[in-house]
Order: sequence, then structure tokens, then C-alpha cells
Amino acid sequence: MPETQRCDILLRGGTVFDGLGNPGFCADVAIAGERIVAIGELEGWHAGLEVNVEGLCVAPGFIDIHTHADFSLNHHPEQLSVLFQGVTTQVGGNCGFAVGQITDSPLFRQEQRWLKPYGVEINWRSFAEYLTILDELGLATNYVPQCGHGTARKKVMGYEKRPPTPAELEAMRQEIALCFEAGAFAFTTGLEYPPNSFAETEEIIELAKVAAQYGGFYATHLRSEGDGLIESVQEALHIAQEAELPLQLAHHKAEGKRNWGKVHHTLQMVSDAVTQGMDVTLDVYPYTAYQTSLAVAALPSWALDGDPDTLLERLHDPRERERLIHAMQAMQPDWHSTVIGSTPHNREYQGLTIADAARLAGKQPEAFILDLLLDAGGHVGVAWFNMAEDDLRTVLKYPLTMVGSDGVGTEPSKYAAERPHPRSYGTFPRVLAKYVRQDGLLSLEEAIFKMTGLPAARLKLSDRGVLQEGAYADIVVFDFGAIQDLSDFTHPHRFSQGIVHLLVNGRWTIRDGAYTGARSGKVLRRV
Repeated sequence: MPETQRCDILLRGGTVFDGLGNPGFCADVAIAGERIVAIGELEGWHAGLEVNVEGLCVAPGFIDIHTHADFSLNHHPEQLSVLFQGVTTQVGGNCGFAVGQITDSPLFRQEQRWLKPYGVEINWRSFAEYLTILDELGLATNYVPQCGHGTARKKVMGYEKRPPTPAELEAMRQEIALCFEAGAFAFTTGLEYPPNSFAETEEIIELAKVAAQYGGFYATHLRSEGDGLIESVQEALHIAQEAELPLQLAHHKAEGKRNWGKVHHTLQMVSDAVTQGMDVTLDVYPYTAYQTSLAVAALPSWALDGDPDTLLERLHDPRERERLIHAMQAMQPDWHSTVIGSTPHNREYQGLTIADAARLAGKQPEAFILDLLLDAGGHVGVAWFNMAEDDLRTVLKYPLTMVGSDGVGTEPSKYAAERPHPRSYGTFPRVLAKYVRQDGLLSLEEAIFKMTGLPAARLKLSDRGVLQEGAYADIVVFDFGAIQDLSDFTHPHRFSQGIVHLLVNGRWTIRDGAYTGARSGKVLRRV
């Protein structure tokens, strides 16, 4: 028997989707070591293990283009909620926040609150050293690192709301260059969040030019996803054009009923830019509620000027409180559509709307919010139900949109007290169950392309996100008739169902619906 006709694992008789948008076809898949060695009718092949996958879909492992995995990798390397979605590669460091760039300084206590309670010591001294720690820890998924603008700015300027001096700008350039030399794929911003939001457009352009020099792209959480959405997309396009690098518009949406429908305009802006030669893509998660900081969502923008201590001083000051309450009332938010997420100091309010929690506390909603933020040191997560299903469908259907969760890896027992957005458990199965099987918005091959080949192309990963000879054996085998997200805002800690097998770099990670304990993922570095 020729050597080429032997392999380690042979998946027999599944419906194979190549990840490039082509229809599925019946074939066998042969795996040797970490790689796929053959696809087709492999009647003459022999394997150490043959697995019958007839009636199941065989696809490239899903690539989650937008995550905050770096906030959980160090204390939950298994990433179980991610694995049970069929994800084999996660892209972290989004929205301008990158854990690998932080230090043990008090400046970064906001980031440290996600790490230190779980015993993570911030003992790395560089982005490169952080990635080496992840290598040694062993991850269950592959991890793609990105460089965060907000983290770089905080390291150099703290919470100063002003343009950088020439020396400070150069220090940020050097920080970003070191990240790219360590293997970062992209430069990210979260222009809605301090201190990202303190940067003017010209600062972002100058820093994005560093990413361009290294062949990276620019991924941005826009300055506004509501009233200023159109202007913010224009700013992002301007930055990418001036810096001469590709653009990724993160979790694209229109917040607030008065802004519903604006995505038709912004998608046309993207199409026009692409026609003019720009490289622009987007990502979206399949939910009409987003999760963010209560302070960012509920307070007027001027209240966020300065560092976290300045915010707490405002919340304590009676005159500032009165000013804040009047400003919040003028914004006319719907407190019935805002659900409290994780708030460790007031667990009894988790899962309640602001309106219901305020009633329970015997306070007006605005006063309740200020007190809740005070109790939590300014850090409370909320889910806000203010996006339109029609907008979601429009963005998801758009040909240049890929799927991204905006989530973190978690699991039901260790993190039971937390209230994550259900996207951390259900994003990819939800797309397949609701928008393919149930609604028919996408064909199965279209959806898989948005989860595999399209993000792989954005990342320039030619040997992942596709099923072809020579590619890494990151493979998901799922039951299309059974795949379903089960996590919701009432019961967030529920694994999705329907992922039968999952291989990461050729190793069984999920086998017959159960996690094997394997941690065969890799930190992927841009080359």
C-alpha cells in the first residue's frame, strides 16, 4: 500500500463544505498529524481510526473574528463555551483592549478585574512574553492576537483627554510596532470607550500607519453606533484610506430606534469604498441586544472624562449627581429594555431590567444607576435591547459580512455567578439554526463561508478556514438538523447542541458530543 494512502484519522461519508462558499458534496476526509492529506472518494485508504460521519456536515472549524478571549484565556484555557459552538480559532484584542499589553500598574485595574479574581498574575513584561505564556499554558482553540489602541494610549498617556505630544505619539508607535513584531495581526480601536474615545482622528491615522507597515489591518469599534453611526463609518473609512490598510468594521449595527435603517446607508458606503479599491469587511453577531458598560451606555459622554476615580468622585458629589440625573433623564432611555449583567457587589440585581431593579430598591432609575455604579467601583455590565431584527438580517446577509461573537470563553460551573451575553455560548449555532435552517436567510454554504473562508482571508490564513489538502485539520462535524443555541438572557450558561466532533490541529477536542480534554490550539502569529 503506498504511504500516501495511509492516515491517522479518516472521516467517512460526510457532506463536506470547503469553506469557500461552494455547495456541500459527499466525500471522505483523511488526516495525518496536524493536516488534511486527502479529500474525496478514499476507498483505498486505511487509517488508525475511521469514523462514520454519514448524514453529518463536515466543515472547517469556525473562526470567530471578533472576541475578547484574552480576558479569559489565562484562567480558562479550555474555552468550553466556544468549543461547543464549533469554533477552532478566536481573534482577540478587539475594541482597543489587549490583555497582552497591560501591566500590573493601577492604571490597568479595569482590565485586572477580569483576571486577578481568578488567580491570574500579570507577570508578563511584553506582548511577546504574554503570547509565550499562552503557548506554555496550552489552549483548546487557536488564538489570533491583535494590538489595542486604548491599551497603548493608557500605557503612555493614562486617561489624559488631549492630543499626544510628539514624544507620546512616538511611544505609542513603538508599542504598536513591538506588538506586530511579536505577531499581532491587526490594530484595533474602541472609540466609544475611554481612553480610546479621547483620541482624535489624526492620532488613529498615524498609529494605523504602523500596522500598515507590518501588513496588518485596522479593526474598529466605531466612535458611535447610534446617532453618529454614519459619521463614524466615514471616519473609519478615512482612517483606512489615509493609512493605506484594510478595514474591519466590528459588530456592525444601529443602536436606538431613531437610528434603525441606517445600516442600509452604511453598507452602501462600504460598497462604494470597495468599488473605489478599498479592502473593507464587517462582522456581526446574531442578537438584537448588545452588552457593554453601564457607565458608557447610560451616562452622558462628559461624565466619562478622566480616569475611573474621577467618575467615582462625580458619582459621590451631590451637585454632580443632580446634573447627571437631569442629563440622563433628557436622554430618555428605555430602562425596561436594559438588563443588568455581571455586577459582583449586587448579584441580586443580575438579570433584572434597570426599571425592575430600581423599583425593587425603591429608587428612581437614574439614582439607582448612580448608586449601582458606586457600589461596583464604576464597573457594571448591561445588555441593551435596542437594535432592529431587520437591521441584523440586512447586515448578516451582506456579502462582505462575517460572523463574530464579541464574546469570551466561559463555562457553567466555574463562572456560574456571572451573567454573560448568550453570544458567548450560542453565536455560531444560532446563525445556522435560525438564519439558515429556520428562516432561510442564508444558504448553508453561505453561512459556513462567513464563519470560515471569509475571516481566514481577512487574516491571510491560507491554510485555515478551508477544507483542502495541506490545510490544518481544524474541522467541525455537526448535525444540521439538531444544531441549536440554548443560551439566552435568562439562562446564559447553556452549551449549544449539535456539535458532534471537533478537531483542532488534527486532535480530537470534542468526540461524540463530549469534550476530550485536549488543548491542542496554537497561538498564531502574523508572519
